[in-house]
Amino acid sequence: MPAPSPGSDSTLAPRQETCTSTPSPSGENALLKRRVILECTSTYESRYNTGIQRAVRNLVNASLASTACPGCIAVVYDGRHFVPLDSLPAHGTSHQRRQPSASPVNLLRNAFHRVRARIVRHAPGTAVRDALHSERLEYSLRRLVYAARNGRRWLRSFSRGSTARVEFRRGDVLVLLDSTWSVDLRRELRRAKAAGAHIWVVVNDLIPINHPDLAPEGTPILIAKWLRRTLPYASGLLGISRTVAEEARIYLRQSGLVGNAPKIDHFYLGAGLDGIAADSAEGGALAAALGHFTGSVYLVVGTIEPRKNHGLILDVFDRLWAEGTDTNLVIFGRLGWRSHELEARIRGHSQFGRRLLWLDAGPDSELDYAYRHSSALIFASRCEGFGLPLVEAMQYGLPVLASDIPVFREIGGDYPIYIDTRDHRPLYDAIRGFDAKNAEVPRAQRNPRAWLSWSDSARMLLEKVGVLPAARS
Repeated sequence: MPAPSPGSDSTLAPRQETCTSTPSPSGENALLKRRVILECTSTYESRYNTGIQRAVRNLVNASLASTACPGCIAVVYDGRHFVPLDSLPAHGTSHQRRQPSASPVNLLRNAFHRVRARIVRHAPGTAVRDALHSERLEYSLRRLVYAARNGRRWLRSFSRGSTARVEFRRGDVLVLLDSTWSVDLRRELRRAKAAGAHIWVVVNDLIPINHPDLAPEGTPILIAKWLRRTLPYASGLLGISRTVAEEARIYLRQSGLVGNAPKIDHFYLGAGLDGIAADSAEGGALAAALGHFTGSVYLVVGTIEPRKNHGLILDVFDRLWAEGTDTNLVIFGRLGWRSHELEARIRGHSQFGRRLLWLDAGPDSELDYAYRHSSALIFASRCEGFGLPLVEAMQYGLPVLASDIPVFREIGGDYPIYIDTRDHRPLYDAIRGFDAKNAEVPRAQRNPRAWLSWSDSARMLLEKVGVLPAARS
């Protein structure tokens, strides 16, 4: 299947894959009168601004701003009901700042991880270690954490005054757009279904199920249970890529859930760091650091976690630096799970602050600056559901060295330089070859590749769930 070709004459190539037929004018009027209700609870409450949160925030706000679908409503679950929002606040607003990482729940969770790490270091055998890292234990702990959060959410709902719940009606389309696996929404889903609403579930990826060794402990059970309790109410599933949609089909068939299988389709996420002035980060920390660099600058964007392959990337740069190569590495992303040893390795590295830079909480303005002033993006993930940094780099015309995985072939087409990331040698060779070939190419000669905007992505989503008519090719 050929990859989308956003750099061709038709920049919205993915939209042509909409499988619904184009309705008559009277049918279009009927579609436009339907309401679409976008659930965004986790992103509304999150202090993070990583892949899912960025996608949800952009899709919700683009949908609310769309004149093509005046019936869009954003909702969050308050512990009892879905309640409406006027908009989804930008990351870093006072709402998110009121939820510090030092909350009681997070303090307890971090304390457990510290105690477990201490026990594991001194455990005489593997039995204790295996028990402390078992999926069941991690899943049970996650349930306790989520129960505490949901209980607090429920209590807060009584102190918010008379916020009216959303009253569903026949023909509504409820889209579970966010990561809802930590919240039991079945009561609200039953209420929506009973009123005649259609329910669509967005699936960002099935990495915890297909690659449990690369996911946070306990999430394979969590995701499987989320699907089992949500599928009976769903009219359809939407993957954020064709690869994810196909993985969902395979999982439903292999898990015996095919009898409950709804329609499965896909759409594509958009890209774009909107509203950022060209000089917004010129005086920031990143600009100051990059000003001291000589040679090429390679950028890595994404949460530090096992599947992102930061360790392999650092191995390659250790070899390059040992050989005296004039090159630099910038890591842009927060610390994730099972990566504390890597964190210590980065912070204690002899090149840290010199040729190795890590921004663990940079704003979008600094990410924009990094895309504009780096030599290339390294995207060496072992698995992904989509890959926002890939399409963002394409928009900037930033060269990409990407792992050779199906979803990158689907999204990136012929744009990236593909590498085998099962060993460090292919990436090492790719960097040496890229430096030799591109050292004298000025950044002004970059060739950006167009991709869907967030407005385009929101329209594609609304087409797929039947709220907007399919775009005519």
